[in-house]
Order: sequence, then C-alpha cells, then structure tokens
Amino acid sequence: MDTHIRALQLAKSCVALGARIRTVSRITGLSMSLLRDYFYREVPSASGRWPESCDWYHLGSTIERAEASVFGAICATLLAEQLCRPGEALVAAYRMYAERCTAAPRISFERAFNLVCDLEGIWNCSSPQLALRACAICHSRYLVSLGDCSGDQSGCVFCKLLKRYWRDTRIQAHYLPLAAPADLLDWPAWPSLDESTP
Repeated sequence: MDTHIRALQLAKSCVALGARIRTVSRITGLSMSLLRDYFYREVPSASGRWPESCDWYHLGSTIERAEASVFGAICATLLAEQLCRPGEALVAAYRMYAERCTAAPRISFERAFNLVCDLEGIWNCSSPQLALRACAICHSRYLVSLGDCSGDQSGCVFCKLLKRYWRDTRIQAHYLPLAAPADLLDWPAWPSLDESTP
C-alpha cells in the first residue's frame, strides 16, 4: 500500500510538471488506464512526438545544452550522494533546475526524463548514452556522449558561454548580468574555441 501511495504521489508531481501519461507510466510503473482515471480525465495528456534519443541535445543551442547539463548535474548528485530513487531524483532535480532559470526553462520535463534515461540507462534505455564530464578549466560538469574523448576546449559548453558572453546579446539576455572585468585581456587564457560550434 505504501509503495502504491508513493507511486501516486510521484505521478501527481510528474503531471504537475507537464509529463505525458506514457512518461508518467514509465517513471511510476502505474498503468495508463489508472493514470487516466486519476489525473488525465479533465486535463488531457500532451500530444506530440515522444523524445526517444538524445539527438536533440547534440543539435541544441549552447544555452539549451548548458541548461541540460545543469539539470543533469543536479540529478546525478541526487542519485549518487542523496541516494534518491530515480523518479524522485528526476522530479526534485527538475524543480531545482527550473528555480535556477532566470527565464522560462529551455528544457521541458519530457526532455529531462529523456536525459535521465540516457544518463542512467533506465526506463527507455537499456544502457547509458550520455555521461557528465568535469571541465579541467572551469570545473563545471557538462554532458557528453558516452565514450566522447574530445578535450575541454572543444566540449565544455560553459567555457563556450563565458567566451561568448560579452559579444552575444542573446546569452547576456538569458543570464544574470556579469560585472565586466577591468580588462578582458586579463581574463584567464581560455582555450581557442571553434567559433562555428553552436
């Protein structure tokens, strides 16, 4: 009984964050017919294609990949250090990520679910497809494909954001203002980044 009640509470949280009925069923193990009776009778499940791979992450903008990495790092911490169950870690991490956004979150709950699948090899994935790597320069953790051997200079999305911040008004508008250094030339020697990289 306690397990069932816990699953229903988790389902309610997922629905409140915009999860589709199929996603909630995967996370909680509850049947779609039961979920429909409890949560989707008056509010229909969102339509549209279900994200089945992490391709959207690799094709996303720098800001989207940075936000996905923030969510991924929070969720991984909850799983590894707080020993949260995957579904509960997903919900808690998404709420914490959304609270940190100065604008509307770029990553939907559905895509956050997809990220956890690919990071942990659970629910929709039989094995992990993504991993978190710590940047040797800025020390942030960012998402990469499992087995990616690229160096920090080509991979760290946060280094890319910092390098572009002072000349990209879209990035400046999305984040809290930074105090400009007295001389940009005195900044740490950032690695040479490919300007064409999204």
